[in-house]
Amino acid sequence: MALLVGAGPAQAAPPLVAKDFSKPAIVILGYGLKDNGTMRPILYTRVLTGLAVAQMFPQSPIIVTGGNPRNGRTEAGEMRKTLRILGFPEDRIIVEDRANSTVQNARFSVPLAEAADTSGIILVTSSSHQDRADGNFADAGGNVLATVSFPDGNPSINIAQFVRDVLSPFVAVT
Repeated sequence: MALLVGAGPAQAAPPLVAKDFSKPAIVILGYGLKDNGTMRPILYTRVLTGLAVAQMFPQSPIIVTGGNPRNGRTEAGEMRKTLRILGFPEDRIIVEDRANSTVQNARFSVPLAEAADTSGIILVTSSSHQDRADGNFADAGGNVLATVSFPDGNPSINIAQFVRDVLSPFVAVT
């Protein structure tokens, strides 16, 4: 007969908290422009990804965030221009063109999302950038509902982020 000593009562799993996707802000994070002021392929892919997400939420704004001017153009300005060329409505685009870092992307975008009366934020970035972006937006008080990222060349990060991307809309993934 075995006797377990010191085994306390079993702990229940924490309850799942439903996330409110009624009107999320889709926040597309900038990525440095080329010297001539045009977008690099990674930034273009982020814009296309954000546009795809926005099609699922026709009531939601897209916030494009990024300053870092090159040749008189900002990351946010170039993203806005690309969204317009692709037919996205001007009245659903919010431009934040002062940020020069991910910390500033978060600091400046969270209040814009709140002012637009959104239910939270869906971040759009690259896999290798996702952890930092999630942390910076949480630190800025953002209600991050999910993060959509795409592979960007680091297989070990890409696999882990894919799993997080699949799970994050349903549960808090740390």
